[in-house]
Amino acid sequence: MAVSQPPPPPAYGYPQQPQPQPQTSSDAIVALVLAILSWAVCPFVLAIVALIFASKASKAIVASNGWVNGSGMVTAAKIIAWINIAVGILVAGFLVVALIAGLASTSVDTNNVNALIGWW
Repeated sequence: MAVSQPPPPPAYGYPQQPQPQPQTSSDAIVALVLAILSWAVCPFVLAIVALIFASKASKAIVASNGWVNGSGMVTAAKIIAWINIAVGILVAGFLVVALIAGLASTSVDTNNVNALIGWW
């Protein structure tokens, strides 16, 4: 049977100060939240704002010399925001093409148009 050792006595003198820990960039958190929210609310606006916050956070992380972290969140925010922008552009392009195709396939009866204009 092993005998456990008692804990060491407390250190006398000045209490030891806790070592400072790196902090997560609040701009990185905001960028990630905005990038995710951009899929549901104001897609282009929030995605662009998320990219701005991500850029700001990235610069702060590099300048901090290791005291600020969150580069993974910055990368995720950038990827999510750029995918959202790309999907939005593709959907807008598809809608424009569908509208043009729909208008091109529709015949216009000039008698009805003239009657409508004369009615006003």
